[in-house]
Amino acid sequence: MNWKLRLLALTIGVLTMACAEVAPAQSQAQAPEGCARHEARFPALLGKAPEEVRVALQAMPGISTVRMGGPTTPMTKDYRIDRATGLIENGVVTRITCG
Repeated sequence: MNWKLRLLALTIGVLTMACAEVAPAQSQAQAPEGCARHEARFPALLGKAPEEVRVALQAMPGISTVRMGGPTTPMTKDYRIDRATGLIENGVVTRITCG
């Protein structure tokens, strides 16, 4: 029975150390990368012509791909950190998302 207690104490110790190493990494806020770091600037681009928005987005560091389309435009759903997508309705950009 002594070996069972030692095994239990060792297991608890290992788990405690593992949790202590993971917790600080999760609690620290990391700065967004790629497209996401520019999301605060997107509202200023809404309501503008698609080409004007495309040029502005392409000038932002971390965005290497810009795609524009309407609500029925087929687009892939894969997530890319460096891609911005503009939704065009009635000739103007109404929404910008990352991915």
